[in-house]
Amino acid sequence: MTVDFERFGMLFWFFIGYVVFVAVLVAYSAHVAISCNDAGKRADAYKVLRLIWATGTGAGGLTLLIINTVIKLREIGAI
Repeated sequence: MTVDFERFGMLFWFFIGYVVFVAVLVAYSAHVAISCNDAGKRADAYKVLRLIWATGTGAGGLTLLIINTVIKLREIGAI
């Protein structure tokens, strides 16, 4: 099975960009939540980590990805 990157190129790069963005945010907030000496900054970083993890990998992120995928597939005439 091969993927036609000319047809799905924009969707592919959108997905890769989304994954990289969420991974960087999760990694940095986890780093601050674990290694920061200030209790207030640790608490704030943990809140950010929970928010990003829930929306980036949970139902919110999945719903956004599905909606965007359907829109893009309709635009290119696949469905």
